[in-house]
Amino acid sequence: MLTVKEIMTKKVYTVEFDASAGEAAWGLTLRQIGAAPVKNRDGELVGILTKGDLVDPEPSQWIKKEATVGDLMDPEVIAVYEDDAALVAVHELASKNQHRLVVLNTENKLVGIVSTMDIVRALDKGLSFAVSDDPSSEK
Repeated sequence: MLTVKEIMTKKVYTVEFDASAGEAAWGLTLRQIGAAPVKNRDGELVGILTKGDLVDPEPSQWIKKEATVGDLMDPEVIAVYEDDAALVAVHELASKNQHRLVVLNTENKLVGIVSTMDIVRALDKGLSFAVSDDPSSEK
């Protein structure tokens, strides 16, 4: 069974909750990524920030001087575990109409991101997302 750990991106760029929107935009653009998990000062995962959040904020989020990541982020984090079947990530991405999911380990710590591009790369490598009912086919 192909797992999330085998297809995820392990190097994860995160943004700080109290960083400015400008700093976050620069960080995402520099790395050519569309989103980043948000951590608070204690290093806890508290949300996700997408480029869309930066481009199209709610009016209440840009009325003050400069918005922070905490003002603009989505506090709902959709996650999968690194040992989940890769098909779990595919299902979550499709059913929740998302482009990326955070990946957690058994201690609920951030260890990666799985995106639609990670799925495409896995398919391009010929990795199989098929589920077998025959337990002898798993190694």
